[in-house]
Amino acid sequence: MIINPGSENKGGTFKQALINANGWLAEIVKEYPEVTMSTHEERDEDGDWYFTFTHGITKKQVILGIHGFTDEECKKFIFHPRVYWNGSSTADPKIEDWLTDDYTYRVVYERKIEGSHSLAYDTVIAR
Repeated sequence: MIINPGSENKGGTFKQALINANGWLAEIVKEYPEVTMSTHEERDEDGDWYFTFTHGITKKQVILGIHGFTDEECKKFIFHPRVYWNGSSTADPKIEDWLTDDYTYRVVYERKIEGSHSLAYDTVIAR
């Protein structure tokens, strides 16, 4: 029986792990531009590197545990190496990851008003 296939595939280089983590950061800042990333170059004893993502407003930190393999190297494994976001190998970044006890969020929908010479928007706050 295989539990969590790919979780045993650890290692690679720090240089590639940083490239992989920067790929995550590039996607995250599209939705959460206030998020930054930091790290140190020591590989954890489990074989992965860990990167800390910090939300600039709430100061909440989330950990990304990631391998240092290229896409080409990953193809050599029967199961693709796992990446751990916030402790889970199946999670993706979401708004709740960045909240602390004293923060909440609300959804705002904006629509550009056609024909306007300036950036004018209708705003609706979802409740």
